[in-house]
Amino acid sequence: MLTIVVALFATVSSAIAPDRVASLQYAIRATARTSFILFLAVFLATSFARLVPSALTRALVRERRFIGLSFAASQFFHATALIIYIRTAPEAFWVGRTPATNIPGSIGYLMILLLTVTSFAMPARLIGPANWKKLHLAGVWVLAVIFTASFLTRVHQHAAYLVPGMVMVVAMLLRMAERFEA
Repeated sequence: MLTIVVALFATVSSAIAPDRVASLQYAIRATARTSFILFLAVFLATSFARLVPSALTRALVRERRFIGLSFAASQFFHATALIIYIRTAPEAFWVGRTPATNIPGSIGYLMILLLTVTSFAMPARLIGPANWKKLHLAGVWVLAVIFTASFLTRVHQHAAYLVPGMVMVVAMLLRMAERFEA
């Protein structure tokens, strides 16, 4: 269901654009935003359940796998829009970018792939519970750092990036504080 909402949000965002390049840019922004919200829900689910126990926070923990898979689907739509954008308007994509600036995103996509594949029973069994836990713990932290850096390094382009960047900083601090309390 969440994946359908993400796809609809990206489609509507893309449809209101004045031209093809803007359409791709809108879709990229839309899927970046949905991915951020879904990731934040997954990243903070357990912390919220421990710090603010309620039916809602318990449901968030219970549905974390599906929210995570919706995050992966949102990132798939994001990557697809990026690839089409790069092929359609490479000169617009590469302004202010180098191949090195794509390294964190590439690492992020590798982590998303590993987390997604191991979210299913057979691959999870193959790597074992201890390795699954290590992979998922490391994976979400790698993604949290990438999200944070991605937002905070764009503040010079637009001050609004400070808000999600600081939300990620607070989320990481909250998660660390909750772990020390546990």
